[in-house]
Amino acid sequence: MIGDRSRPRAIILAAGRGSRLDAYTKDRPKCLAELGGQTLIGRQIATLGGAGIKDIVIATGYRGEMLNLPGTRQILNPHWETTNMVESLFCTAAEFGRDLIVSYSDIVYEPRVLAALLNSPEEISIVVDRNWRTYWEHRFEDPLSDAESLRMDARGCITDVGNKVTDIDEIEAQYIGLMRFRNGGIDALRAARAGLGAVPRPWMEKRPLTGAYMTDLLMEVILSGVAVHAVPVAGGWLEIDTAKDYEKAVAMMADGSITRFFDSDAETVNG
Repeated sequence: MIGDRSRPRAIILAAGRGSRLDAYTKDRPKCLAELGGQTLIGRQIATLGGAGIKDIVIATGYRGEMLNLPGTRQILNPHWETTNMVESLFCTAAEFGRDLIVSYSDIVYEPRVLAALLNSPEEISIVVDRNWRTYWEHRFEDPLSDAESLRMDARGCITDVGNKVTDIDEIEAQYIGLMRFRNGGIDALRAARAGLGAVPRPWMEKRPLTGAYMTDLLMEVILSGVAVHAVPVAGGWLEIDTAKDYEKAVAMMADGSITRFFDSDAETVNG
């Protein structure tokens, strides 16, 4: 399909199985887990559509045939079992264009979160949650066990993201897996991926280049001197990464307490 050229194209990264969701992903990609009667990816597609974004590509892998969803196109990462987010994204590189939203498939977000991203004028914009700590305390007995670094300078540019930290008070926000690249930002993204491995980084001692995380790639962009701008929000999203995440979210959706973190009935806000 050809989308509205005045709007970004969206690429949803949905190649992984999501093994930490255990029984919930034995027969389906984790983005097809249901929350409040809708799948995770269905919620994303509806939110994108509500903002006028109709050109949606899904990077698939595990049980990819199940993601042939109306109004979307699919591109397979044939090596999904042995690669990670960066490789899945670049399987779709021919679709980048000059204005691109990239999203993880295991998140859902309110229209206001997407609107904040669409309203950013920057060439690279990354949504970050300043109110992350309450949500992490709900999700984890030890919030620091899963939290990653995120620091910003006085201009609101990210200087560090995706690394382990030992002091929770050093974390200024959390990266949520939703970002936008425009024009020169897309060029910087391509250049960072092409240069992976040219300069040794600590993460390369833990995983191969083909296993690079999106935060690894973003750090390459940052270290190259390109500005990566934070788009701060205050909650309004969920991540479903583990079976416990899913079970807690389902329970909170059922009793209505989910609105502490995510309002599933929030009205569409155009960017």
